[in-house]
Amino acid sequence: MLRLGQYERHIQYLHEAAKAGTMRAASEKLNVATSSISRQIAILESALGTPLIERGRRSLKLTEAGERLTQYYREKLAHDEAFISEFQHLRGNQAGHISIAIGEGVIGEAFLKILAQFNQAHPNVSLSVHVGGTNEVLQLVREDEAHLGLAFHAPPDPKIRAVLTLAQPLKVIAHPDAPIAKKKSVRLDELSGLNLGLPERGFRIRQILEPVEMQVGEALVPTMITNSLSLLKQYVKSNQGITILTDIVVADELSKKELVAITLDHKEMVDTKTQFITRAGRLLPGPATDLLRTIEINLRNLGMKAIRGSELRST
Repeated sequence: MLRLGQYERHIQYLHEAAKAGTMRAASEKLNVATSSISRQIAILESALGTPLIERGRRSLKLTEAGERLTQYYREKLAHDEAFISEFQHLRGNQAGHISIAIGEGVIGEAFLKILAQFNQAHPNVSLSVHVGGTNEVLQLVREDEAHLGLAFHAPPDPKIRAVLTLAQPLKVIAHPDAPIAKKKSVRLDELSGLNLGLPERGFRIRQILEPVEMQVGEALVPTMITNSLSLLKQYVKSNQGITILTDIVVADELSKKELVAITLDHKEMVDTKTQFITRAGRLLPGPATDLLRTIEINLRNLGMKAIRGSELRST
């Protein structure tokens, strides 16, 4: 009988080679010879009696069998981690590490304060935070490189599960003294001619805006485009113009009345949401579950309605 346990190192090499894209890149990460990785994969293929990688390609691509084997390996690592975390909890040792991937368009001071509060309550738990685009966040979660992801209105993905969903309409963010601040709601075409700062097109916010612009027949012409949400907030706080963001990004500024949020009168803008996601079927270690609980409590304290356990669906 084939026992995969005796081939764990071989499977690890396959997994790392698939992640890196080439055996050479994997060899640099693992600090072993490229020939050694190739040999271990060949031994594994011989033991299983099936090819695990497609030959004759410049970049490494897994066969269906290779995909299933690396998925098994990721799930085994996740289960091992969850078990060790549970065992440490039973011993009264709340230690561990949590990796989080956060979308560029959702991080704000309010969320950073939640992480700081968690750190104070769990001094033996370390956090690593990767900030990137929505697609990058999904990939890191899908491949178990991140325990939790925080993404703005993520597209549907069968391998991703939303463990906490927060309704987050896109709104016009303005200085209290700006003329538009007196309005309760505006349409996209009413922003024409105003100084407007927007994130770059790679941001999920812009991807949601574009079809609405086409629908109303009014292309937004920003006076400033940036990849920095901090710069966008300063742009509005200095009353140089307006922007379009979600409440969670400017929660502190809204509570201090430094900024105001105006509803955008378009269904596509009202129905957007922020999602805390994990890989479907993954068991989260204890500290990650504690962090999720801390996030949920704080969001409710901020007056934001969070819904547990919904699946990602297209809207």
